[in-house]
Amino acid sequence: MAKPVVTTIGSWESDNVNVGQVEKALTELRRHEQRAAVRTSVLTLVAVVRTDAEADGARSIIADLGARHPSRTLIIIALDDQPDAPNCTDAAVWVHAIEREGRAVCFEEVVLRVRGNARHHLDSVVEPFTLPDVPMVVWLPAGLPSPGDPLMRAANRVVVDSRAVAEAGGDVLTRSATLAKRLPVADLSWMRLEQWRSMLAGLFEGGLYRPFLDAVDRVEVHGNHGPRYLLGGWLLQRLKLPPSRVELARDEHVSVVIHAVSDGRKGTFTVARRGAEREIQSCVDIEDGPQVEQTVRMREQWPSLALASALTRVGHDEMYEEALAGARELRLAEGGE
Repeated sequence: MAKPVVTTIGSWESDNVNVGQVEKALTELRRHEQRAAVRTSVLTLVAVVRTDAEADGARSIIADLGARHPSRTLIIIALDDQPDAPNCTDAAVWVHAIEREGRAVCFEEVVLRVRGNARHHLDSVVEPFTLPDVPMVVWLPAGLPSPGDPLMRAANRVVVDSRAVAEAGGDVLTRSATLAKRLPVADLSWMRLEQWRSMLAGLFEGGLYRPFLDAVDRVEVHGNHGPRYLLGGWLLQRLKLPPSRVELARDEHVSVVIHAVSDGRKGTFTVARRGAEREIQSCVDIEDGPQVEQTVRMREQWPSLALASALTRVGHDEMYEEALAGARELRLAEGGE
């Protein structure tokens, strides 16, 4: 799929500015926007990052996103490198246009580099730029909010990526679960696991295989921290297993092996990605019975496609929250927090 062509209608940037100056610049740019293209915004998207490199990555993803979810985007770089610095904000503003169905559709992008205590009160920084009557979605590409983050009180939904959060043990799981109790959460890591979950469920279809689903003895889940705990927690809850029957191990790629015994016969059900190839292999091996193997291509997971899918999700994801609860139970059984 070709990337959409983005044209910049106008831009403005300045250092050490206040909110009023940025709003005035945005108003001036809108005048050009109204003459050049139709302005369509379905939401206000607020991305919070910590470095300029993370901001560049977010901007690249959002540029691809514009054709699918035209929005006003606010990227906040909350700089922690100088914790005692005075409050200071540098700003850059763009108005972009994308050709869609024979007309130019605009979306607006604001980047704010915030220093000082203001970085702890981003809700007040964001509020002047939110659009009325559309949801505000906060996207955290590489982190989770701190407890009591006031920005979460202003958000309608939040998008996170537990795979991108550094290995931090049970704290990541606990904070994710706490956040999900307060707000609808879309976790890009959980969404990427959808193909694994679908393929696992498909292995037990049919009269021959279905009895094994009610006779699971042990589960093995390999992968990075977030994915393995989420899948392990999901299976723990779905199969009603004790934590001692779910074995987790770190690995570069995700794999799940389910061992079951039905009517005295052992069955092994596997879904795994092996090596660098973007392929998922599934296998059913029944003792004194059939062995069935299949290899499928992994679905395209461009960052912009994943984010676009997350932005369409409304309300709480009960299965994700159930997986978080199971993941926390696994951590507690390991002696974690």
